[in-house]
Amino acid sequence: MNRTNTYIMKSKFIFSSLVGTLLLVLVSWVLELPSSLNWSLSFLSWMLLSHLLTVIVIGILITYSTLSGLKTSLLVFVTYFLIGHFNLLIEAYIFNVTNREQTTAILLNGLILTLIASPLLVCIFKKWESKHIGLEFSSRSVFSWLWRFVVGDLLYVFFYLLAGFVLYSVYPQLMEFYGDKVPPVEVMVNTQFFRALIFIGIAILVSRNLHLNLLQRAFLVGALFAILGGIAPLIMPGDDLMPGYIRFGHAFEVGISNSLYGFILTYLLGQKIKGFHELVQKNSLISE
Repeated sequence: MNRTNTYIMKSKFIFSSLVGTLLLVLVSWVLELPSSLNWSLSFLSWMLLSHLLTVIVIGILITYSTLSGLKTSLLVFVTYFLIGHFNLLIEAYIFNVTNREQTTAILLNGLILTLIASPLLVCIFKKWESKHIGLEFSSRSVFSWLWRFVVGDLLYVFFYLLAGFVLYSVYPQLMEFYGDKVPPVEVMVNTQFFRALIFIGIAILVSRNLHLNLLQRAFLVGALFAILGGIAPLIMPGDDLMPGYIRFGHAFEVGISNSLYGFILTYLLGQKIKGFHELVQKNSLISE
């Protein structure tokens, strides 16, 4: 791929990212009309940054997806909704940041947003008419899958507890905010085992549907977990559920821990693609 083609591809990606960001802002605005959010300049600035980060990582996912248009849309929807909304709200609920009614309402809002945005983003990034690219992976025994699942589950709990301990140590304001909201230890830990299974499922789903080498897949999954699962939603203010200083503290904590976990998890679960170099040359997809 020569420099001119590379420049054109990058320009198209940047343009699509900007259009996709404006799309998410518009959809969010429509969905939030009934609420009393203060749509100030500061709020809009953080919203733009949040949606831009989201669109960039989703745009990369779409660009390198091996699936056809509708299936790519489903891949985006499952990844965006489960990591960017469902998994986050589980945590908010058990820590009593949101009650049942608030959790349901926010979850429904996220479901509508991702249902609308997923196919539109696939169209914006010019992948709706793409053809399916078949991949063949190295085989792996059932036992090999099993122990990787167990390690992946335990690994998330380890990262979660370590990141939380470090944040509490350097950020004592968290104790003032949470106070008696912290759930029993067994509830908190058991919930993380369940949340880890969602991360594991998404890591496998994403990794097996990208025409990227294992290292590139690991970086992308790490970025998806960090941005969709923490940074993007937490840097956007606008409600009374969690003060800004708490949001930004968690964004920093989750951004680091989720990115490391996603990277290691993908390497742990990932399988090498047979004939990867030949696939790249044949389809002129990416360069090693």
